[in-house]
Amino acid sequence: MKLKSILFSLAPLLILACSTPAKRLQKTINAENHEGMVVGTICIDKKIYNGYTFSYCDDLPSINDYPNDQASFTYKYDRADFKKSGKTYYLFTVVKPKGKYKFFKIKIFNNTRNDQSTMEIPVNMKFEIEEGKTTYFGQLNVNTKKKVYTVEDQKERDRTWFAKKAAGVQF
Repeated sequence: MKLKSILFSLAPLLILACSTPAKRLQKTINAENHEGMVVGTICIDKKIYNGYTFSYCDDLPSINDYPNDQASFTYKYDRADFKKSGKTYYLFTVVKPKGKYKFFKIKIFNNTRNDQSTMEIPVNMKFEIEEGKTTYFGQLNVNTKKKVYTVEDQKERDRTWFAKKAAGVQF
């Protein structure tokens, strides 16, 4: 009887803990570090690969084209934040000190039984982070078949999506 009551009390906790794929979003900024935030969505058209890494860096001149101050976020086997019409959507946030930054590379990883491959696609998509503010980047569209990577404004829709998954992030 005790076992049943323990299992029933743990079930809601497990359901709530596993329900939100947006759990990795950074939702706060540190004013002492002069930070700001940029937010947006990643839209992957017909997700067929296992992992997608989005690398970004400061937008300063660098030596030998090696980016300075690199960072990245990866969606490997993550459950999508949203799915619609064969497209997979992930919410993202980037929290950094004020300054100019850019996405410089998308790394795509594929792992099927006997075949592993990695593709690196150079991109140059710039964004600016303002101290104490949350700025909207847009929707970064990834179409690996056509090798097309674009940004489009989906601000109103994304406000609704962030309200559902990360209510503390306002833009």
